[in-house]
Amino acid sequence: MIAGSLSVQLGGAVAVHAFARATPLGVTFLRSLFATVILLVAARSLPRTREAWRAALPFGLVMACMNACFYEAISRLPLGSAVTIEFWGPIAVAVVTSRRRADLVWVALAVAGVSLLGQGFADAQPAGLAFIVAAGGLWALYIVLGRRVAHATSGVVGLAPACAISAAALALPGLASARTGLLDARVIGLCALLGLLGTAFPYAIEMYALRRVPARTFSVLLSMHPAVAALVGAVALSQGLGVTDVIAIACVVAASAGALAAAARTSARAPTSAPQ
Repeated sequence: MIAGSLSVQLGGAVAVHAFARATPLGVTFLRSLFATVILLVAARSLPRTREAWRAALPFGLVMACMNACFYEAISRLPLGSAVTIEFWGPIAVAVVTSRRRADLVWVALAVAGVSLLGQGFADAQPAGLAFIVAAGGLWALYIVLGRRVAHATSGVVGLAPACAISAAALALPGLASARTGLLDARVIGLCALLGLLGTAFPYAIEMYALRRVPARTFSVLLSMHPAVAALVGAVALSQGLGVTDVIAIACVVAASAGALAAAARTSARAPTSAPQ
């Protein structure tokens, strides 16, 4: 999960560099296209059951919308702040599937952190804020639907058609918005790297994890993402953070860590139904 988090956030930094020559929608399309090719080579086969294909279709559509909203957001907002706000989605999954009232404390802490960042962008970047909030909701759906794909297939077999569906859904808007920008050699190279760092590698890791832990536990395991994103944004994109930003990110990470501790205790008492 640590490796997956670092890969995803490095992919975000690569995407920001690609935005200088192509639109976010165009970059999202090329990313999905290259990821599909990489996953098809890695999987060496396609799903053989109707259940797997039925799970891949909605997952691929949600993946397309989630990535498009996220890239539109980080073209307007700092990477660390964007990922922190987006994290409301995974925390929501953890809370909705929780049976402990004590977890509401962690929700309050997470809401405080997200609100601190949201206030800073409400007037300056309303579009970016809207996109990242939408991406958070789609991230929650990704977790739920991704678990179905993980249970219906083995390895990355189910992920390849989902990425293909994502690329197909993004083809028209991506090509229409970017036009000749997608023919730029630098953009093609960055998107190929992005397909590996931002999709194929981390998503394959997540499929592995989703088959072994409950959705709620998986959600809180993502608690490192805001901190990693802030670090990558500072190092790779020179996106400095103010005191308020640091406090907000710390609140969200602390909320996730607290929920993780509760989830670990719950998992220790009740065996998971996920296949081993």
